[in-house]
Amino acid sequence: MTSSDAEQPTQVSWHLPRLIIAWAVAAVFGVLVTVFIEEARFQWLALAVGVSTLVTFALQLGTAQREGFISRLSFSIAGSVVIIAVIDIVSTLIA
Repeated sequence: MTSSDAEQPTQVSWHLPRLIIAWAVAAVFGVLVTVFIEEARFQWLALAVGVSTLVTFALQLGTAQREGFISRLSFSIAGSVVIIAVIDIVSTLIA
């Protein structure tokens, strides 16, 4: 191991395709809830966030990479929540 190897910071792979899949699942669930549910929509949107969280967790565990797991997981879940919130806001403004 040379001194230049010790100075290089470790890069955390974000596994972008897995993030996109998790966000797509959140978007699909958000749209489905918005289109098909009129009563108790908030509870169904909370369920959509929960399902997308479980999907995100499974996708990130599937990488079998420990470094950056918490960062990838939190970024993916936060993105899912934002996507579902934007879908709800847009549907509220349209209706």
